Amino acid sequence: MHKRHNGANQRWKIIYVDKAESVLTKGVDEDFGFHRNRPFYFRSRMPFQRVAECVGANNVVLKRWRKNVLGQQFYFDPKSKTLRSQQWKNYALEI
Repeated sequence: MHKRHNGANQRWKIIYVDKAESVLTKGVDEDFGFHRNRPFYFRSRMPFQRVAECVGANNVVLKRWRKNVLGQQFYFDPKSKTLRSQQWKNYALEI
């Protein structure tokens, strides 16, 4: 529990069961601003432009970009509304 600070982790959207629709799996999620299930990188704006990479299932570090490294690719899961690693799909990224 934390004091109120209006951060994204304290904002929720209520969807009543009788109004819920099926989960969309493609396109842009307007509430979160991510493309659904479309891989992306977290790239630094610093001069070396490092990217976030999952090393093991629970350790994220900054490394040089390497082509086709699944540990460096993430996606927005529209069902759970979380960010997940392409390599470690059973884990959600916690920011």
